Amino acid sequence: MPAYGGCHKELVDQLRAGDWDHQPPPTVDLNYVFKAIVGIASPQAGVITSLQEQIEWSLRISSLAVGLLVGLMSLVEMIRKLRRR
Repeated sequence: MPAYGGCHKELVDQLRAGDWDHQPPPTVDLNYVFKAIVGIASPQAGVITSLQEQIEWSLRISSLAVGLLVGLMSLVEMIRKLRRR
């Protein structure tokens, strides 16, 4: 007995008899896909554009903090080396 039971036999019989109504697989409408991508990306681009000043400010502050941290670590290391002498 096939894995699909009686349904498999009926399908094979229909295919052999030629009375199976073959329908092609659905096609992908690329125009619809591109419109969907643009529809999703447009609001996100608008949000990024409107928040550009805040994003730039955050990047500048984080860059400053990293620079100060590296400078402080370098200063501590130099002081340790001078104390060893």
